[in-house]
Amino acid sequence: MDEPFLVGTIIAALAIVQSVFGVGLLVFGTPTLLLLGLDFPEALGLLLPASIAISAIQTASDPTRVATIWRSGRPLLSIGPLIVSLAAVLALGLQARVDVLIGLTLVAAAAIRHDDSLRRRISRLIVSGERPYLMAMGAVHGLTNMGGALLTLYAAAHQDDKHGIRGTIATYYLMFAVAQVATLVIMRPDVLGWRSLLAVIIAAFGYWLCGRIVFMRATPRVYDRAVTGFIAAYGAAVLVKSML
Repeated sequence: MDEPFLVGTIIAALAIVQSVFGVGLLVFGTPTLLLLGLDFPEALGLLLPASIAISAIQTASDPTRVATIWRSGRPLLSIGPLIVSLAAVLALGLQARVDVLIGLTLVAAAAIRHDDSLRRRISRLIVSGERPYLMAMGAVHGLTNMGGALLTLYAAAHQDDKHGIRGTIATYYLMFAVAQVATLVIMRPDVLGWRSLLAVIIAAFGYWLCGRIVFMRATPRVYDRAVTGFIAAYGAAVLVKSML
């Protein structure tokens, strides 16, 4: 299997994952493409446009929820720290290694979700510390590209239905990806081109062909269990990425 076809297949498969859970292309796609020999900016040049395509479709299908989230002003709490931390990384060459802590947190959170009392306690903790949590989430994403990990926990703490969870994730994730692409346009425009556009087409095709169908057919109980499994898988992927 030649590399372009393999990369396209990976993007299509992960687009289905992101269609269901709101995230997936970056956390699973980045280490996979790095293992295939692409450098980090090249991987982002393919994955970020594809991620934007999926998140844009998801937010467009639920404009009322998106408007409510933005009216609350909460996304603004993440934007500032994200931009500042990303600028620091680009200007000073900083490397933050908080991915191990994030990975362990996610694995622990997945285990906690099996206990209803602990699950409610963690959710209350996230909600009560919402402002610092959102600021930390933006900073982590700017430093490590792993903000989606904390975002998954945040959405699960605030929403209890699949539409609410995915809609919340997609709203924030779209904002994150747009900021990252804007940075690439300024710093590495060479990694954005026809292959990025092709990645968008592949991702959108994966969403319409399979992802949206899987999401619509998932019952609340199945989706809740799937979110728990996804959080655990996300944590494992972050830990694997930390070792690359």
